[in-house]
Amino acid sequence: MSKSPAPSGSAGAAASKGVLGRGSIYTLGTVAPILANVAVVPIVTRVLGKDTYGVVAIAITVMWVAMMAGSLGIPSVITRQGILARSGVAGARALLVRGSLMTAGIMAIAILTAPLWEPLVQEKDPVVQAQLRDAILLALASSAFFVMVENSQALLRVLDRPVAFVSLSLTATLGGPLLGLTLLARDATPQRYLAGLTAGYATAAAVGLVMCLRGGRPQRDRGDTRAALRMGLPVIPHLVALYLANGALVLLAARLYDVPLSGRLQLALLVGSSPAVITSALNNSWAPVVYRALEHERGAVLAHTARDIATLAALISGGVALLSPWLMRFVAPSSFRPVELVPAVAIIAFGCVLSVAYLANVHLIFAAGRSLWLSLVTPLSLLAGLFCAYLAGRENWVLLAVGFPATYLVLALGTAWLRRYVQAGSWNEIALLLPTGLGLVICTLGGVLPASGTAALVRVAAAAVAGLATLQLASRVLR
Repeated sequence: MSKSPAPSGSAGAAASKGVLGRGSIYTLGTVAPILANVAVVPIVTRVLGKDTYGVVAIAITVMWVAMMAGSLGIPSVITRQGILARSGVAGARALLVRGSLMTAGIMAIAILTAPLWEPLVQEKDPVVQAQLRDAILLALASSAFFVMVENSQALLRVLDRPVAFVSLSLTATLGGPLLGLTLLARDATPQRYLAGLTAGYATAAAVGLVMCLRGGRPQRDRGDTRAALRMGLPVIPHLVALYLANGALVLLAARLYDVPLSGRLQLALLVGSSPAVITSALNNSWAPVVYRALEHERGAVLAHTARDIATLAALISGGVALLSPWLMRFVAPSSFRPVELVPAVAIIAFGCVLSVAYLANVHLIFAAGRSLWLSLVTPLSLLAGLFCAYLAGRENWVLLAVGFPATYLVLALGTAWLRRYVQAGSWNEIALLLPTGLGLVICTLGGVLPASGTAALVRVAAAAVAGLATLQLASRVLR
């Protein structure tokens, strides 16, 4: 383990306060609409049913993969461009425009060439196969609009406009699902729901572009776009593989078993990975704090903030694992047999704790502008995780969930090696041992404690303790 110089307590504490204090505005802006979106899922699962919901689950997986690939890595570069590059905010605006146009062109080509790749969409039931083909086309269109939203959010972080960030996040992540739900009332098909998602994302994309472009003119320095692509393109395999740590398990379930089971697993992933939504949202303020830190203080700032964020992730992940019997009954009707998914949720939730180590290492790699090797490290980590999922999932489909924490464990180790290899700085990684151990203990309890009957109430008591510890952590950091 590498160690940074002893932190100035003031720098680390101020950084944590910045991430969990003012940064909580960005976190709430990202998390609240996503959690509100989760509230729509129970209605969708009950309206569509177990068999048809699997089509929606696969389409959403395709949408996110297409979004990651079609973004060209530009959203990851815009924030760095606005803070660290010579062209600054004007250059970041230019990247926003160019990146959005390139993504739109890529998705248009993918949709127009559908007759060439449609034969790859295979399913035993011809009705489900037809629904899948239509759903994938809508997913590709949705992905283009969502990339525009991501580009806009990246610039809003640079501009430090949390209110605009929250408004855009609400429009994107809540508007689409609500519109899709409205369309389901007239015709309960996957295509109707996905059409609503697409329309909602299109509206959010338009709102985001207006927010970002009316405050100043895009103006790039010569070579900015090429430099952004040099940094962004290698990140694409990294981003796609990162999402597939979740989404590939849905596709693997469909391949090993069937589409309905893939829908059930997607719901377990939705609930189990929800703490990762919070850590990813905190990343909206965490990355700029690390980038802006003085170089000699960056490792200390990172260690301090990573410890606090990992502790928060452990407590929230443990709470989700403990409360999973009720959460799964909320998102899915009895026909989905939600209690069977409780162990899967607990396994997935622990992966969210492991993700903090990966994020911390990646901050230093990006700050140093040395992201090329991520295009190799992340896909290899995904393959390792999928291999674990395949071996375990062949015997018991619930154990497909093992792929999620396995991927993040290999990612944490791989990015730690890469950070050293590219000499991107050091930090005290030992700071994460205690939070990770805490998360392992609580998530294990969430997987093995009784999930029904009076005995299950011990879960509520344990979750209450985790909740109090979370409040105590917040009080200490913000003091």
